[in-house]
Amino acid sequence: MLRPDNNQKGMAMLVVIWALVLLIALGTEFAFSMKTEVNTTRNFKEDIESYHLAKAGLALARAEILQPADYHGDHAELGMIVGTELADPAAQPLFPAQGQDGETAAVAQPLPVRTNIELGSGTVSYTIIDENRKIPINSASREVLVRALLRSGVENEEDIDIIADSILDWIDADDNHRINGTENDYYLKLNPPTPARNGPIQVLEELLQVRGMTREIFYGGGQVPQEGPPQEGSEGGGFRRFFTLYNVGPVNPNTADEGVLSLLFDPAQIEEIMANREEFGYHNATLSTFFRIVSTGRVTGSPTQHTLVAVVQKTGSADEPALITHYWNDNWIDYENDLH
Repeated sequence: MLRPDNNQKGMAMLVVIWALVLLIALGTEFAFSMKTEVNTTRNFKEDIESYHLAKAGLALARAEILQPADYHGDHAELGMIVGTELADPAAQPLFPAQGQDGETAAVAQPLPVRTNIELGSGTVSYTIIDENRKIPINSASREVLVRALLRSGVENEEDIDIIADSILDWIDADDNHRINGTENDYYLKLNPPTPARNGPIQVLEELLQVRGMTREIFYGGGQVPQEGPPQEGSEGGGFRRFFTLYNVGPVNPNTADEGVLSLLFDPAQIEEIMANREEFGYHNATLSTFFRIVSTGRVTGSPTQHTLVAVVQKTGSADEPALITHYWNDNWIDYENDLH
């Protein structure tokens, strides 16, 4: 038979053990909580750093755009280039190009550094994309719309007429539909009813609401998602790749791709434009006015990065240029599919 004092010692031992278990559990939870707090604080700090690095890249891009230019051209790796005419353009190409012997040809002007620029605690990389390389959707003619639909894979003439006229009816301010067009008498009967814009398109994806327009036509490519924008690289021959929201004025033949050029010029003109661009780096002295800037800041030794996207318009005179910001997104994830 156990004595009472032995039972009390056993109970005391159990209480001590349970107290130790509780203290260990609390200590573990506290340590985990502190680690989480430290990681959260570090991530927040690095995100702020990468954000300001990206803003620095945006400032570099803006300064580059504000430089005096005789034309705006295109470079295969860098994107838009601020170009200066040579007295004798035929003397040498303006941008690096591979000659027949495989060696890099002479350069008439220095190329800007836009990638992995070291700054403070990290690096910044930015790209300038010429919006004048596309056709302004809100002022596109019916002929251009028809050609774009054909190049987007629409073969049925009736479908082409319906979509082209319906786009023009979507944009114009009245409720009078064209011969093959569509106005609110059609859209308000849909479920849910969606009235026509009857004004300038605000986001290119609006076109998906236009009668006859499908995701396959709009996005192109072999893999078209049921919802949301396509994955990077799936733009294909979609209708959207020809157009911009901004009133850019004349399309810049120095930066437009052959698909866009094919909507505006005949084959002989396109061949001449592309030949000049390959030989000299530009076709003529066209100046662009709208530019999309994509700037990414990265913190050294960290996976943290931050991307800003902005669309700016260059205004003013050559002596006093200015920039107007039309679009700004300071936390962009997938700029490849930006439809603004």
